[in-house]
Amino acid sequence: MMAITTLALVKQHLRYDSDDEDTLLDAYRQAAESAVFSYVTDTFVADANTGKVTYPAQFTQAVLLLCGYYDQYRNIEGEMPSDGNYLPPPVRALLYPFRSPTVV
Repeated sequence: MMAITTLALVKQHLRYDSDDEDTLLDAYRQAAESAVFSYVTDTFVADANTGKVTYPAQFTQAVLLLCGYYDQYRNIEGEMPSDGNYLPPPVRALLYPFRSPTVV
């Protein structure tokens, strides 16, 4: 799968100016992208001419929100907002149109 975001975009979103946290922020980015791909059931294929996959803008925003969530709660100190799901409600709201319900 192709990346949804870049480390530079995550750093800009979270307002990090130095490179001191690059390894951690890139780990957040990768984890957030993995969570997005795990939640979404729709498939996206690469353009035949360019070989690039274009993801909806909601995917980028969802990854950035998740990175902020991971950064804010990095040490799990105090109450972490949760409604019993593994993705925060704003992230699910962005991604829900790209998910088909699973029937068990």
